[in-house]
Amino acid sequence: MEMQHHLFATRFIIFLIITFVHVPSSAFANDDERYVNCGNLFDCGDIKGVGYPFSGSNRPDYCGYPGLKLECSDQDPEITIQKLTYKVLGIDNQSRNLSVARKDYAENICPTLLLNTTWIPNLLNYTSDDRNITIYYGCLAGAPSFANSFQFPCTINTTAMTGYFTAGSTSNLISYLASCKDNVEVPVRQSALEKILSTPTETQLLGGLKEGFDFVWSADDSLCETCNSSGGQCGYSQTTAAFSCYCKDGPRESSCQQSPSMSSCLLLLFSAGVTLEVNRKTA
Repeated sequence: MEMQHHLFATRFIIFLIITFVHVPSSAFANDDERYVNCGNLFDCGDIKGVGYPFSGSNRPDYCGYPGLKLECSDQDPEITIQKLTYKVLGIDNQSRNLSVARKDYAENICPTLLLNTTWIPNLLNYTSDDRNITIYYGCLAGAPSFANSFQFPCTINTTAMTGYFTAGSTSNLISYLASCKDNVEVPVRQSALEKILSTPTETQLLGGLKEGFDFVWSADDSLCETCNSSGGQCGYSQTTAAFSCYCKDGPRESSCQQSPSMSSCLLLLFSAGVTLEVNRKTA
């Protein structure tokens, strides 16, 4: 009888070990689809290896923050922010800077639609190096001549008009600028503004606009660092409207729970075997 108990305990332990070894790893840590997809990185042209807080291309919307979706157009990375499309010039995760230039000013100082530059409060904000300039459209011909200003011809949707740019004091231009039908504010870098002021021409202005400007983002970056360090992928849950840490076995708020290691599982099996043996001897 004792031999049968011993044989049963031995066979049971062997059964547990065989079962553990043959159970696929997915049984302990399922590869959640969101975890897999958010491990992909966005590549387009010179912009490569972009992850959170951006989505786009092979990164579904839930992999990035709302409003930060990238597109790839003829190997040109782009982002659309509230109806305006920008060419992405650079992304720096360390400084959290998104460098962009307005696409509508890429080749022409007179775009089809006259729209002010857009941003997303509490998510995207201008940097301290950005300087706003104002371009006026539909002004009266024969503009007064002042330093740091110039007049240029425009044709927008087959309508010919006069445009005007000034980056200096406008106190002597108030009456003239009041005649202009539209104006557009566009940020430029301080260095670009200095070039424009040194030689105020249409070519210099367009060149300064093409150099772009910087946004700095704030998208739960500290939570993302915690998530990454725990082995997860950062994302955003549309259901909870909040940051989500995608782990192999499903989403968490900010950090993945570590799966039991091989050694701890074997220790568990050994403990089970010892318990069976003790129970056998005391039976």
